[in-house]
Amino acid sequence: MRIVWVIAVISLLGCKKGDSEKEVALPRVPPDTVVVSWSVVSRSSERDSLHAVLEANRKLTTTTRSSGGTMMSTARTVSKKEYATLIDQLRGLDCCSLESTRADRSDPAEAKPLLEIDLGDTRCEVELWDREWREGVARECGFAVARIHRAGFVPDPPVDGSPP
Repeated sequence: MRIVWVIAVISLLGCKKGDSEKEVALPRVPPDTVVVSWSVVSRSSERDSLHAVLEANRKLTTTTRSSGGTMMSTARTVSKKEYATLIDQLRGLDCCSLESTRADRSDPAEAKPLLEIDLGDTRCEVELWDREWREGVARECGFAVARIHRAGFVPDPPVDGSPP
C-alpha cells in the first residue's frame, strides 16, 4: 500500500499547471513578419484612423491619426498567451474565409477596414464595409484583433443610425 501511495504522490508532483492547456500551432514565419494587420482609414470627422501591426516576434505597433491630423504611435510586446489566443481564434473562426457581400458603401462616411493575416500556411486580406464587420463571424474576428491592439473595435455603429 505504501508503494501505491508513493507512486500517487510522485505522479501528482510531476503534474504542471499548464499541462491541460491547448497546444496552438503558431505561425512558422521569420520573427519580423507581420502576422496580423488591422487598418481603417476614417471617412468621418468624428472617427480616428487606425493601423495596428503584430509581428511574429509579438511586437505590436498601433498608430492612430485623429481627424485633425494628430498622429500617435505606441508599441508593446504582447504576452505569449495573448499571441497564442489570437492565432488560435483567427484559425478557429476561419477569418480568411470572410468575403464582402456589397459592392458599395451604405453611407458616405462608411469606411472599409482591412484585416491582413499571414500565418505561414494561411495568408489573406479581408476587406469589408463597416456594417459587415459588425455581423456574425466578421464581428468575432474584429473583436479578437481589437483585444490585442486595445484601441477599440472599429468599425463604429453606422453614422445614419439605421439597423444593419
